[in-house]
Amino acid sequence: MDQIKILIIDPDAANSNFLAQLLHKKNYQVVYSGSGKEGIDAAVKELPNLIIFDTNLPDLRGRELIQQIKQNPIIAGIPCVVLSSHSNPDEMQALLQAGCLEYYIKSGMVMVTLVEAIPKLLVEAQRIHPKGREGLLIVFLSAKGGTGTSSLCANIGMNIPLHISKTTVAVVDMVLPFSSIASIVGYEGDLNLVTVSELPAEQITPEYFRQNLVIPPRWQFHLLAGSPDPEAANRLRVENILHIVETLRKTYDYVLIDLGRALSKISLPIIRKADLVSIILSTDLSTVSLTKKLWRYLQSQSIEPQGTFPILNRAVGTEGLTKAEAEKIIGLDIKLTMPYLMGNFTLANNQNMPISMKFPTDTASMVLKQAAVELSQQAIRLHGQKG
Repeated sequence: MDQIKILIIDPDAANSNFLAQLLHKKNYQVVYSGSGKEGIDAAVKELPNLIIFDTNLPDLRGRELIQQIKQNPIIAGIPCVVLSSHSNPDEMQALLQAGCLEYYIKSGMVMVTLVEAIPKLLVEAQRIHPKGREGLLIVFLSAKGGTGTSSLCANIGMNIPLHISKTTVAVVDMVLPFSSIASIVGYEGDLNLVTVSELPAEQITPEYFRQNLVIPPRWQFHLLAGSPDPEAANRLRVENILHIVETLRKTYDYVLIDLGRALSKISLPIIRKADLVSIILSTDLSTVSLTKKLWRYLQSQSIEPQGTFPILNRAVGTEGLTKAEAEKIIGLDIKLTMPYLMGNFTLANNQNMPISMKFPTDTASMVLKQAAVELSQQAIRLHGQKG
């Protein structure tokens, strides 16, 4: 059984060391941070079972820290306990109302009491805070086919749980009239977006997805494949699509949706609900020009520049426009540039393997890791602002 992990956020090293010693004696795993921002980063990375923090932090007030924790969908459900170096009734009331389980005044005996109370606190946290969630929603789309949108969606979806521990990811293929992610990852099952949409809405639950969505071998994410052919796409029950997406968000930490180049009555509500829109473009002038039109349309739908994550994918060669030239035409900063992989992307797709597994030392594997981390960080920030 895994050890229970405790995160201590406290700039006082002496007190933290004393508390850590007490926790180690009870066989708890301990992670330490000396500031609020470092503590939030550690919480996202380590996903502790409990956070213990002092309110006397160098960068954040206690109320700011708990607010940022509760606004972050990845760590919002982690129970928090205050171990304050001073007594402040107003602060105590505010932090307890904000969701902290307990407020302790720091002393040697109190730390012993706190450590003894941890099993009870964890049980209490499960009772008070049911495991409801709203995972991050990231959509991938392009203005033109052939830009590698599906491959990037799948490979970035693969890298998120690889580099953000204990994170669950669902990848959904909503490209119509037929999809490509299933063939990229080697999925041949019968469960897909169409068959799920045909279910009665009351049967589409988090438990249904947990029991039925498979993780393709080597891919690290749960897959909801798209329509297998145009005939099946005609059976898609559009009225259930938003319910499917919202249920997936209650089930997984991240939901990545490949929309391809489809702007429709189906995709637009999903784009508006997304925490982040990743726009994929290539270096040829025609694709960049169409991407400019796509971006103008998204702006008309109230999508802000900070809500986008454009990726320039050199899918067909090293020639074409530079990043700076593409940015000037589109009027939007490109966050990331994928290097030209020659035939490696196609080879990996044909063998149903992630790039990071097929070519682990390739520059593209490092860029995909960077994409996963930066997409995640930007989506978390935006989701917190919405909250």
